[in-house]
Amino acid sequence: MGRLLYIVLALMSLQLGCNSSDSDSLSSPASEYGLTEKPYTSLQQIWVPNEPSPDVRAMMDDGTFTVYQHLQYARNGLGARLESGLPWIEHLELAPNFETQGAQRSSLAYILVIADPQIIDEESPIRMDGYAKVYRPGGQLTPQVFEAHIRTARRISDRSNRPFDFTIIAGDLTDTSQKNELDWMITALNGGVIDPDSGVDDDPVPGPGNDYNDPFLAIGIESPWYVALGNHDVLHVGGFGLIDSTLRAAAQGDHLFTDSNFSKIWGGYVAGDTADHKVIFDASVMTPADSDRLPLNETELLQTLYDAGGAPAGHGFSLDDIAAKKAYYSVYPIAGKPIKMIVLDSTDSAESSLGSMDPMQFSWLHEELVSAADKHELVIVVSHHRLQDFHDKSKVSAEMVRDLLVSSDNVILHLTGHGHKDRKILQTANGEDGFWELMTTSTIDFPMQSRILELVDEHNGYLSIYVTNVGHNSAATALASKARQLAAGKLAFGTTFFDGDTVAFWEKEVQAQNLLLRVALPDDISRNLAATFDWPDTIESVQTLSHF
Repeated sequence: MGRLLYIVLALMSLQLGCNSSDSDSLSSPASEYGLTEKPYTSLQQIWVPNEPSPDVRAMMDDGTFTVYQHLQYARNGLGARLESGLPWIEHLELAPNFETQGAQRSSLAYILVIADPQIIDEESPIRMDGYAKVYRPGGQLTPQVFEAHIRTARRISDRSNRPFDFTIIAGDLTDTSQKNELDWMITALNGGVIDPDSGVDDDPVPGPGNDYNDPFLAIGIESPWYVALGNHDVLHVGGFGLIDSTLRAAAQGDHLFTDSNFSKIWGGYVAGDTADHKVIFDASVMTPADSDRLPLNETELLQTLYDAGGAPAGHGFSLDDIAAKKAYYSVYPIAGKPIKMIVLDSTDSAESSLGSMDPMQFSWLHEELVSAADKHELVIVVSHHRLQDFHDKSKVSAEMVRDLLVSSDNVILHLTGHGHKDRKILQTANGEDGFWELMTTSTIDFPMQSRILELVDEHNGYLSIYVTNVGHNSAATALASKARQLAAGKLAFGTTFFDGDTVAFWEKEVQAQNLLLRVALPDDISRNLAATFDWPDTIESVQTLSHF
């Protein structure tokens, strides 16, 4: 889609209005947030979190400096700094005898992987910002941050010799499971104008493009995209109860939700008319109501994704899936090629934030793997939760899923989110070679990165998997850059995922970001890849990503 068409779309969206409850989109032009002059991945540059000084840490410990005092983050040295990039770290565990043979190589797939966007409507009365562990000081900027990731990836794709074959988002599409949050995420992927304001028209900093409630232009990813569901998509703020009629009514109302034990203690939302995005904890203070804040039930969620537009039609879901409330599926994301992607629903019986699977889905997974083996196909599995993040009360245990995947020697990757960290785990069972499980960090928490994966056939019985992390390349003045600094500051306070030890966190992070994973291919897979199909011979990771 040409750039002129995006401008036309923007003008049309402004004329029609992007949010029926707001006039902001009608009265202000949509800004387009810029990127750095030159693209970069974490091979070239990487943002590193600042460790609090002893004096600042003492202030944090005694409560004189709290997570809510985000205006003091920078002056107290919290934030992030740019340092030199990280090389690919080679792993030979699944290919101990690996050796290169000549120059012939084929690129099988060029993939963008994103996890946990958790798009936030900060003015929603069902927010839980009174709980310091889940409060994000840059949460009101999640639409801008997610679009910055898409914009960055789109620039990289456009400068590559070919576009991404597909994009996968590994769950937690929204933070509060609301329709408007999901609509903003979809628009970021497809292109158009996003008006991230809800309730009434707010413009806390007068003028366009300078505050979190101003409308802005999304250019879209221009590749087929698929999603897995996460706990934030089906539970109240990811783990504070099921979405029921009481919660749905409260979300569309104008009073802080106080009908559950959790919300009575931890309820809080951001006043959308405040330049410093002040958190409101007082239930007597009203927030303007908005019917678009409706938390979606599973049928509505699947239908919205099916109807989202963009490619492919339905994004992996079928009308039969929606009728059956079935949120798992399999696809061939590169038409005509023997690469199968199996997307699991690890929230299928969720009443907690942990993963789960029922016997019906497990039986379906077994059938899908048998079919892929019979057809000599490579298999990529996607779910929101890692195996170790399954609930111990899941009807199908993590060990059962692991053993099934390990027994299928054509399974090469399990891509996950949920943990808001970059991690790699070699999954094996009973002495058998297994597969790599890769968790991708979130775009909501620091380091705010996505991953680019490239599968390369070495034509010698081995597969190389290039894993390259990318932080959003936002210009220094862009709102997404402010959000990154706030997220790095929040990291020092600790979250439900981090204990506040930035040094220990970062030492583990750098070991699981840029990777080069070597995998021995089964003979039948190697023959199938080589005999029948025409593949690109340009390795984008080597020719493009490493040369920015």
